[in-house]
Amino acid sequence: MLGAVDATPGWLSLDEATLLFNLAKQVTAGSIVEVGSYRGRSTVALALGAMAGGNRPVYAIEPHEEFTGYLGGAEFGPEDRGAFFQSMLRTSCYRNVRLVNLSSEIIAPGWKEPVSLLWLDGNHSYDGVKRDFGCWKDHLSASAHIAFDDAMDERLGPSRLISELLLAEAFGLVSNVGKVVVIKPL
Repeated sequence: MLGAVDATPGWLSLDEATLLFNLAKQVTAGSIVEVGSYRGRSTVALALGAMAGGNRPVYAIEPHEEFTGYLGGAEFGPEDRGAFFQSMLRTSCYRNVRLVNLSSEIIAPGWKEPVSLLWLDGNHSYDGVKRDFGCWKDHLSASAHIAFDDAMDERLGPSRLISELLLAEAFGLVSNVGKVVVIKPL
């Protein structure tokens, strides 16, 4: 697993990828939804975990439109879609992955399947991550895990949203590895 992830472009550490692999491996019902796929590094970890466990589908919600990262510097766009497809072919993860080239607010209203694992790694602004979480929260199964990337940096939205969710006592902390934090409904 680590070799396939390591060969895929992205910023997810191998420890963080192992966490996602293990979370996906535990999913035996419902689906796995990833918001923000870039070139597929986390998608590969999720898909390989799903294939090693309950073989549940991984829905990669990623518009691959022109976008500048929240703190600037990183540029994203259609070229990343091509690299994503190459990653799926190279790793054979295309068998479990369903790329949805639209944003959460377009897809989520018509969603019919319970989400057992939600990986939020899209827009890292507070408004962006709050919007993505809000789109998917009503689809979460009672035992769902929600994992947030870049959740340890207080300048970014995931950290603020997680704090609010934990303070409201509707969610509890499960774990954190590197910059990834996992919570679940109480």
